[in-house]
Amino acid sequence: MTFLHLFISTILSLSFVHDTIILAQSTNPLQNNQILSSNITSGAQHHFYFSTKGNTLTARSLEKTLSYFNSFDGQVNDLSIGLGILNNKRAPNTIMDNSTNSVYLTLTSCSQPSPPSNYQGDIPSIDLYLSKASSNTLPGPTNNQNNDTVDDTKPGRISWQGDHISDLWIGVVAPTLTTGWTGQWTYELGISTNQWMHPLHGDNDSLTLDDTDNTHALFLSPPYSTQQQPKPNFTALVTQNMPKELEYSYCAAKSYQVSGYSINVTETQRGHPGQQNGIPLTQQQIMISNLTLGQNYTVYMVEQQQLPISSPTTPATTIIGTATPLKIYTKSNANCRMMYNLDFCSDVAYSVPTDPTHDIWNITYSYDQQAQALFEPFATALSQFNCNNTQYSLVRNCDDCYRDYKRWLCAVTIPRCTDNSTSISSTISTRDVANGSSRNPWIDSAYQPGEWTELLPCIDVCYQVVQSCPPFLQFNCPEDDLARQQYGYWKVNGSLGINRPTCNRLNMNVSLLVISHGIRLSLSSSLLISLFIFYIIFYSL
Repeated sequence: MTFLHLFISTILSLSFVHDTIILAQSTNPLQNNQILSSNITSGAQHHFYFSTKGNTLTARSLEKTLSYFNSFDGQVNDLSIGLGILNNKRAPNTIMDNSTNSVYLTLTSCSQPSPPSNYQGDIPSIDLYLSKASSNTLPGPTNNQNNDTVDDTKPGRISWQGDHISDLWIGVVAPTLTTGWTGQWTYELGISTNQWMHPLHGDNDSLTLDDTDNTHALFLSPPYSTQQQPKPNFTALVTQNMPKELEYSYCAAKSYQVSGYSINVTETQRGHPGQQNGIPLTQQQIMISNLTLGQNYTVYMVEQQQLPISSPTTPATTIIGTATPLKIYTKSNANCRMMYNLDFCSDVAYSVPTDPTHDIWNITYSYDQQAQALFEPFATALSQFNCNNTQYSLVRNCDDCYRDYKRWLCAVTIPRCTDNSTSISSTISTRDVANGSSRNPWIDSAYQPGEWTELLPCIDVCYQVVQSCPPFLQFNCPEDDLARQQYGYWKVNGSLGINRPTCNRLNMNVSLLVISHGIRLSLSSSLLISLFIFYIIFYSL
């Protein structure tokens, strides 16, 4: 090493040490793609520093400057020339311009103090303060100049995303509590220039609840490409008694996880995920077993994602993506049993009425076979129509007729079972069934479910058949005083619309449930479907 190299290295190294000492007195440095875990007591403040340009400006300058001088390969021997080059603004990459970098920052609360026994309000949360100006390196409630607004609308999770970031100073501040509180807050602070370290998916990229019975819950994952590699790694976390102040925190949810449940994940096309850029999409179905009858749970979608390894010496980092948690309840009626993976009625994925002592897979097969047998007379009648050469509609064809009639038949012959109508919302369309009074008499003769409650098919499921099938089939839906006891109406209940259905849509696209919003028919009889099923059974004998 020449004298010039030694001199510059010594000067810059001392400057780097000096910078590090000053920084350590006030803040803790953060690394890219880091999740830091810590705890904080009442009234305390923690401060951190993050640079998109490296750990410190001096360290980066040292690395780039020495690299530049090494490029002369011993040709620079004059100290004054070397110092002149060091101060030359045109020296390449002496200071890297990373002003276009983005920063993704999240703060999640993993636990919180316990209030006094007479406390009635919400438990206060820790706060996040930010500064991008070197004049404010300790952002907080009393030093809040140059603060950026954070998103604290999700209880237990605070997030912030900024562009064109060079340096960022961070303050984590705990509120001051009064006498009588016990414990402290624990938290995770995640920061990256590439992605969220605590990803939170939107409602359209979350789990969808199919149904529950008294010990099971079945979910569908968001759709993804059949060619995606590696495939998404979806699972679920089941909790109870989650504090509302920590609802969106995965590290908190792990502390409230219930024990004893099991999960089975398989792929399915049941949800009709469609295509994207000509490539078929698929989904995963997540079956949770060994839950407890009549209980409320909060379920979190969990997607494990492994970050790319940036260098051979960098350890692999796994981040956990979640979404808005789903609040579910297991049914109290043991006569409702979860059924899915049917061959013919493939959209059926819900509880059905049956004797709880029978094997569920034999039940599944029997229900499916009975529905397929009832479908054959219709398929024969439709085959008499010249679908290929005769147009009966500008927008529908025989394929639409086949699909929509099959959906309707599966909905009425494989009824959806739910809890007694007195225990659920009045907006849900149900019919209490006395012992031996199922509309499909085959159910009572085959499985004797006793008393149970039916979640009625959506009225739109019937009218889709009218719109899709040729007029000669003379398929009609009930009107006036016949419809309300036969069918229900889809009512949107915010984000619960899909996960807390008011009628059985059997995977019908929600955008097609238009009659439910525009018509309210009065009904008093349940004869139509019963007579129709009787006619089909008689015809097929």
